[in-house]
Amino acid sequence: MIEERTARIIGSVSNDAGRAMSTRRMWCRAGLGWMGSLALARPAHAAPLRAVGSQFARLFEGSEGLAPKGLAVDLLGQLFGDNVRCEWVPWSRAQLMVEQGEADILIGPYRTPERETRMLFSVRSFYSDAMVWYVRRGDESRWTGEYADLAQTPVAAVRGWAYGSRFERMKTGLGQLTWVQGVDAGLQMLTRRRVDLFAANDRNCLPVLQRLNLADAVTRCSPPLDVLHGHMAFARSAGGEELSRRYDQAFEQWLRTGAATELYRRWGVDRPVTAT
Repeated sequence: MIEERTARIIGSVSNDAGRAMSTRRMWCRAGLGWMGSLALARPAHAAPLRAVGSQFARLFEGSEGLAPKGLAVDLLGQLFGDNVRCEWVPWSRAQLMVEQGEADILIGPYRTPERETRMLFSVRSFYSDAMVWYVRRGDESRWTGEYADLAQTPVAAVRGWAYGSRFERMKTGLGQLTWVQGVDAGLQMLTRRRVDLFAANDRNCLPVLQRLNLADAVTRCSPPLDVLHGHMAFARSAGGEELSRRYDQAFEQWLRTGAATELYRRWGVDRPVTAT
């Protein structure tokens, strides 16, 4: 009888260990890796965090009502464990939610002086984008690097996006600038000859060009308009300051791990070379 009870206990322990190992393997397959279980930025008994964002190719992909995926989702999971919930909402609404304290983290905004008056930004960026003009193939010479040459040229840019300080200074001189709602609209206007240049970046444009079968018809110009750096942002409040501090400390630790290298490789996102 004792031998039977001992065997049952050993079997139960073995089964529990097997289930735990299986759970850890599933966790890794979900893209969270071993670091997810460490929850570097999670204090004891913390209230669940709400992170919001909109469509950022490879960083935060999804649609309203569906669970988002991408590098940023997995990154926050590795830092905060199961204490963070990511939600896809329209970009303007996402910014407002963080500003008003309805959400805790805004995923992916470029750091600009105007936005810094409304939100706190992480010390380091977690990705970078070169902002460029896209043109119909063969029209690359339309961009010389001088905005004055585009004064009467039909161009388009995405409403609500940041394009860098030089673009902000010079956009009033673009006499035929059209604001569009998204990358799809801008590229379609370009290929239908309603505009001659469209401002965007490769990370967002390349998947759309492939989906619309336009990769052979559209190309990018040089030099870039600017190189912008994407951050996590937080509310300008005492709680936001504390959360940004926790995030910055955890992100610094995470960057030194193999999990960081693997996550950038998995999602095909270039890791910023310098802190910005």
